[in-house]
Amino acid sequence: MAKDYNVLAKSIVELVGGEENVVSLAHCVTRLRFKLKDVSLAKTEEIKKLNGVLKVMEAAGQYQVVIGTDVGDVYDIILKTTHITAAGVAQASAAETAADTTPAEKQKLSAVLIDTISGIFTPFLGAFTGAGLLKGFMVLFVTLGVLDKSTTTYAILNAAGDGVFYFLPIFLAYCAGSKFGAKPFISMAIASALVYPNITALFSATDPIAVDFFGIPVHMISYTSSVLPIIAACFVQAKLEKLLNRVIPKMLRGIFIPVLDLLILVPLTFIVVGPVTDILGNGLSTIIEAGMHLCPPLGGFLMAALWPVMIIFGIHWAFVPIALNNLAVLGYDYLLPLTVGCNFGIAAACLAVFLKTKNKELKEIAGPDVISALIGGVTEPAVYGILLKFKKPMMIVCLVNGIGGAICGIFNVTRNVQMSVNLLTIPAIWAVYGPWGVVAIVVSFVGSFVLTWLFGYSDKMLEKESK
Repeated sequence: MAKDYNVLAKSIVELVGGEENVVSLAHCVTRLRFKLKDVSLAKTEEIKKLNGVLKVMEAAGQYQVVIGTDVGDVYDIILKTTHITAAGVAQASAAETAADTTPAEKQKLSAVLIDTISGIFTPFLGAFTGAGLLKGFMVLFVTLGVLDKSTTTYAILNAAGDGVFYFLPIFLAYCAGSKFGAKPFISMAIASALVYPNITALFSATDPIAVDFFGIPVHMISYTSSVLPIIAACFVQAKLEKLLNRVIPKMLRGIFIPVLDLLILVPLTFIVVGPVTDILGNGLSTIIEAGMHLCPPLGGFLMAALWPVMIIFGIHWAFVPIALNNLAVLGYDYLLPLTVGCNFGIAAACLAVFLKTKNKELKEIAGPDVISALIGGVTEPAVYGILLKFKKPMMIVCLVNGIGGAICGIFNVTRNVQMSVNLLTIPAIWAVYGPWGVVAIVVSFVGSFVLTWLFGYSDKMLEKESK
């Protein structure tokens, strides 16, 4: 049964001084953000004692009441039952998001980085999860013979499942732009240029075309499903807009800032940001390849252990062209088989959280994430929604997956065909990867589940998060 937030909503409004004391109300991922006429009228200590309120603070000129993940429900009721003006959905800053989970004096760069990434991905986790589940069910239906890949029905459903991943930069643009304080719809316009069909065609052309911008050579990469380029571009956009706001008169900003954003940032992303992030991904793949030649167990461990981290930043895609090239030149690939157990390790950690927690909201997140990873082979919802949020499961998965990767390295696990890796393809994995590939899967799944159950998660983490 859905929770009744009417009493909480009514009490909050009364204790902030009544609706006549509220100029406007917005909310972010966890907070109600009131703009009050007179803050002194708000009864802070009484609000803190309300059942459902986690804490109260004043920041950024706002009176903020931290509710948690149910904030949207309370926000909607307040708007329905009062005449308070809605200011919409706001994005919490990285520092604020971190402050919701950890005391300010203990903040570290790594914590802020993780919380920033989570804040960027959290708003569209529902779309991620839905698309992942749809892809999983499609794999199941094709395997059972219910759905034929050659039909237009499959093509339509495949577009529904793949669209969010293909156009991922556009989703990221809105969230990252909001997070960094840039104009989010301009961020989306920049991202749209990255995945524009003619641009995609320049990268994928059979006969590559020399691309330049006013004589400056442009190194083309694939921006579909990419992560780092648009996040970096949005960060630069926020800095650029602050600069432009200082030098452009207010009455002209609405005209010149959007066009200058596009004129400067789109070419900059193609010429600098994209290639630099591509170098990062290729550099990591080169290091792992070198490790495979020098010490296969070490290379296998690094590849599999870092795989969830690479998923976070989207640089795991850098290994796909290398793997395809290996298949074309060598007749087999030895890199991606090292990660054969990774999807299963990620799914197992989420399964442990799902079975162990008594929190209904967390179960609603973790359950679909397990199915998405196990059947669909789509792990992003699990990584962003569970592993990264609680951190310990992330460390456990990285460690155990690394052990599975080391096993694959020691026993020279390879594959001679490109194939999906999920629960339904285990018989094919046995045939293509060999028995040690299946052993790596078992190690990743069992190890991640047991260690997450014993050491990686307890509901006390939710209690700490709410303090």
